[in-house]
Amino acid sequence: MGFFSRRQKKREMRTARIDDAFNRVYSQIEGIDNWDDPKKLERYILDSCEQIIASTKAMERQKMEYRIVTRYLNDIKALENLPKEQAKDLRTTATRICELEQSLIDARAIQRNISDEQYEVISDDESDMPEIINRFSADELYQAKLKRNLAYLEGEKSRWEIEREDLQTQVKLFKKMAIAIMVSFMTLIILLMAMYNVSKTDISMWGLVVLFVCAVSGFVVFLRQNTIARDNKVAIVHLNQAISMLNVERMKYVNVTNSVEYSKDRYFVNNAAELQYVWEQYQDKVRDQRRYIENNEDLEFYSNKLEKILGSLGLADDKIWLNQVNALIDRQDMADCRHRLVLRRKKIRDRLDDHRKIVQEERNEIDRLMSSHEHYLPEIQEIIKSVDKLCGTGASNKQDA
Repeated sequence: MGFFSRRQKKREMRTARIDDAFNRVYSQIEGIDNWDDPKKLERYILDSCEQIIASTKAMERQKMEYRIVTRYLNDIKALENLPKEQAKDLRTTATRICELEQSLIDARAIQRNISDEQYEVISDDESDMPEIINRFSADELYQAKLKRNLAYLEGEKSRWEIEREDLQTQVKLFKKMAIAIMVSFMTLIILLMAMYNVSKTDISMWGLVVLFVCAVSGFVVFLRQNTIARDNKVAIVHLNQAISMLNVERMKYVNVTNSVEYSKDRYFVNNAAELQYVWEQYQDKVRDQRRYIENNEDLEFYSNKLEKILGSLGLADDKIWLNQVNALIDRQDMADCRHRLVLRRKKIRDRLDDHRKIVQEERNEIDRLMSSHEHYLPEIQEIIKSVDKLCGTGASNKQDA
């Protein structure tokens, strides 16, 4: 590394000196008014030198890329020629990494049917959730039972209210009947007395008949009124019982409904069955998260293991294979990777050849111009020598090539 860095520093210093020389010569050439002067050829030579330097720098970059690609190809060759045990260990580790990465992708794609609010609330009550669900379900059953009881008691209350109203109507009716019987009795008595006074007819038989009929009618009315009064008392008792029980059931219904509504509002559900479903979704999500963490830890373990295996192989760049794990498993992927690198290296080689041709053509043109004209600024000679030294051009280098 020290040797290459010293060479790089020398090249940079040499380039800086060449740039200074370029600037001095350009400043002198720019003062030339007559472009028929041979001096203008010097500008052309300088441009050619700049082109040579630019092409040489491009070649250096291409050579660097060429060496990197070659190292990758050598790494592929080394990986393909590993001993059987080492290759098996490498492939097993890479396979495990691919499986874990796919598992993590699948885990991220899973969507559980539970909102963030529900997850947070259930997380706070996680240990008590089975009991909460059972209590919620029991409250719903009890609420339904109380609702049925309320409907039954409402019916009983209405029935006894109707019964009482009917009895009260009958009481009024029989009161009217009693008055009518009394009026009829008095009317008949008056008629009989009138008949007796007028015709002196014996009315004793008729009086007994009227008296008997009135007595029987009065007795019937009396019995019916007693029955109605007794039935009315029974209706009042049953009505009061129905009202009392209805009030108790209503209180119970209000309490259990408050409990049910609290559970619905707290867990954002409509019933206990939905809360059971959300609880199962919560458990699945917790298992997913736990599995995700475990897979992440396993992935880190196997990634470190793969990094150690690759590091022990002495590859030029072992880090790059951490992102191309599939190629370590699938021979076709590795072959495709090698094919792409070979094509890339060929393109680099073609570009290098093109740059060499450009450099050689520019250098030949400089030689031709230099041999045709003898008078140049001294800096021109210095620049050409520096360029030859920097870019490896010139007569001596041609002979070496």
